[in-house]
Amino acid sequence: MIDKNRSRVLTIISLGAGVQSSTMALMAAKGDLPKVDCAIFADTMYENSASYKYLKYLKALLPFPIYTVSKGNIKEDMLAARGTTDFVVAPFYTQETITGKKGMIMRQCTNDYKIQPIKKKLENFVMLVIKNIFQKINM
Repeated sequence: MIDKNRSRVLTIISLGAGVQSSTMALMAAKGDLPKVDCAIFADTMYENSASYKYLKYLKALLPFPIYTVSKGNIKEDMLAARGTTDFVVAPFYTQETITGKKGMIMRQCTNDYKIQPIKKKLENFVMLVIKNIFQKINM
């Protein structure tokens, strides 16, 4: 159970615009979850058009801002890296030719195109809070 009366400084949702994060955002807007200050959407710049349409819908519906961050266009970055590295950033699926065993190659896209841009935005928020605290102290 979530304590709705807890003290807090900043509450942020990492909004992927999928079922789970959208439900959290909508529940917070309705008051079923603690108040949210904002949401952050990490844009790979290669999402499907329905995702962008839904994000626009959420922005109009939610009472808090949704900030969009991005590392760049994941598709263009992958194509530009072709032939220059053996490291693949996307979650490509594989199948072993002899045994037929299926798997996924190691991926780095979630970290590079989602987690790191969101962390950078969070660091900006923290610096704003610290700056605000010091301005109040020095008044």
